[in-house]
Amino acid sequence: MENLKQILSRSISAALFTAVMAGTWDAWWHGALGRESFFSPPHILLYLSVFVAISFGVYGWYKTKEKLWKRLAFILAIVPFSAPFDEIWHRVFGIESVSSPLIVWSPPHVALILSIVGSLVMLLPILKDDKDAIAQRLFGGLAFASIFSLLLFLVSPLEPLGPYHLLGFWGAGITAGLFGIVLLFAKKWLPGIGGATIFIAFFCMLSSIGFGEKIALGVTVPPHDHPPSWLQMFALILPAVAVDLVKFKYSWLQGAIAASLYGIILYSFASAFLEPAFQYGPVSAITAIFSSLIVGIISTLAVTYIETKNI
Repeated sequence: MENLKQILSRSISAALFTAVMAGTWDAWWHGALGRESFFSPPHILLYLSVFVAISFGVYGWYKTKEKLWKRLAFILAIVPFSAPFDEIWHRVFGIESVSSPLIVWSPPHVALILSIVGSLVMLLPILKDDKDAIAQRLFGGLAFASIFSLLLFLVSPLEPLGPYHLLGFWGAGITAGLFGIVLLFAKKWLPGIGGATIFIAFFCMLSSIGFGEKIALGVTVPPHDHPPSWLQMFALILPAVAVDLVKFKYSWLQGAIAASLYGIILYSFASAFLEPAFQYGPVSAITAIFSSLIVGIISTLAVTYIETKNI
């Protein structure tokens, strides 16, 4: 039975990672090629990945009769309902404009994101019990990368360098704090040295789909610019490596320092690589770094406190 649980949990983790990859591909597709049919290539890959995840989840519940697998199967079963929900939403309210943050925050999109995140969170304890340390790190890394990618997309309208930047440069703290929290959990849950780096490596695989994007005719996006991909990767990888290599007296410091380093690296240098119209001054950079520091400390302290109380 334990071997079956391991096989099923690994398969679901890989399938959901593929589903997140398909979703990222789909977001690029809408911007670069426009909205096509319900059966576009990214959609098909997404449907197949979700079908595999649901099938294995239901089978795991059927074979084990355990409450954990029952809850996992139930949450997984919610995922496909977002597709017809999205189609109905578009027919009733129209297709969201890419120029609006509602393209991210429409109810069908939020439902899809949260249902997959919920499934992955339910999957983590099962993956943690995997007796194979290599498989535990590999598939756990896939799970954490998927969770971070989805949550990052959910808060993307708040990022200061994106097309919406609803909070200005204070929004930098949201992304940085989220990064610190997920990195903190990845470090704790993935055994041995390099757990945080493995998680970030898989995340970089997912996020690389959006780099070098083009815009299709008829797609209007608010004017914005992105820092170079290598700088974004560096801002993620360096804190992850530091967390893996340096021992901290207090565990929350791992996430807080990672969030701060992310803000310092990205916003200290990003302006130099932007088009002149989108470059920002020292005050904006300091605001972003300060926000990353404060939100990173508060969020990781709060998560550590809640985790301690639950234990």
